[in-house]
Amino acid sequence: MNPKNRSKSNWSMCLIACASCALMGHAQTLPGGKGKAEFQRICSNCHSVSMATSQRMDQAQWTGVVNDMVSKGAQGTQQEFDNIVAYLTANYGKDTPPSVAPAPGPAPAPAPAVAPLAAPLSEAEIAKATGLIKANGCLSCHRVDNMGSYVAPDLSEIGASRSAADIQAALVSPAKDVRPENRSVRLVTKDGKTVTGRILNQDGFSVQIIDSSGQLRSFQKASLREFTIVTANPMPSYAEKMSAQDITELVHYLSSLKGSGN
Repeated sequence: MNPKNRSKSNWSMCLIACASCALMGHAQTLPGGKGKAEFQRICSNCHSVSMATSQRMDQAQWTGVVNDMVSKGAQGTQQEFDNIVAYLTANYGKDTPPSVAPAPGPAPAPAPAVAPLAAPLSEAEIAKATGLIKANGCLSCHRVDNMGSYVAPDLSEIGASRSAADIQAALVSPAKDVRPENRSVRLVTKDGKTVTGRILNQDGFSVQIIDSSGQLRSFQKASLREFTIVTANPMPSYAEKMSAQDITELVHYLSSLKGSGN
């Protein structure tokens, strides 16, 4: 399987690829065999989707799925991708019987009472937090309230998808690698111009991105001198750059950003 000759998988194939990676959340249930370790390591950032084990495809279809994952930034050697295809085909091929659903466990404990909503932030608290964002250069990568760059994820609704604990962890001990859906790209054209941004779509011939200024741009890959998907997380730790109180106030503010007028 050669990543340069990737098959044109449809969107359903993409979803299946992400679904397959859900198995890694339950590594103890995965069958053993060559390719298991590569499958767990390389696909560990995919979104989990239930019913992943019900997918059954032949080798050609799994090859198309893995090629599509490579085109979207999956990192590994050719041998590792070949091992993944072989593993998926052996354990989730068309002739492999579906996994038997486990017996139901004990009834879950009653859900805890819903905590009361936090009091809205005061104007002074909002002003302090937005000042911290500007002072610490966050807008050079992120956007908040229609201000800032498009290189990193927009934080305007971060509170709807991340808990306060997740936000604080990202500030004080950011992950080493960026999630696949948030990775940026660095392009160098044949005339030496460098463009950075986030990939919106790509195929074997072209790539469409939104650059750091918010412009939608399309490039023919044949016209590029360099095409690099940036996987390393450039986010610094603010544990030593901000006081504990400032971090707490910034987390409180970001947690309140949930869209729809917040």
